[in-house]
Amino acid sequence: MSDPPPAPSGSARSPNPPLPIDLTPAQRSLLEVLDGGSLTVVETAALLELPVSAVRVLAGQLIDRGLVASRPPIPHAAKPRPDLLERVADGLRALKL
Repeated sequence: MSDPPPAPSGSARSPNPPLPIDLTPAQRSLLEVLDGGSLTVVETAALLELPVSAVRVLAGQLIDRGLVASRPPIPHAAKPRPDLLERVADGLRALKL
């Protein structure tokens, strides 16, 4: 088998793809906060000390340009049954002895 061709400059596999030069300082700050991970809009707004509505606009602009990916929220898991929680608590108490 042959090796895959090298990734083009600015692709997802590139460690530091070049950023467009026409980004605003706020857009650059948002990209820096999101570098290497994912955060909710609320978490990002808190880190940047900006209103959530402003971060939504900035994120939307970056999403439109393909610089940031978004996904819908992960649904909450179903609540565990109370009897299961009681059995876990009983098991933990038994370990404590």
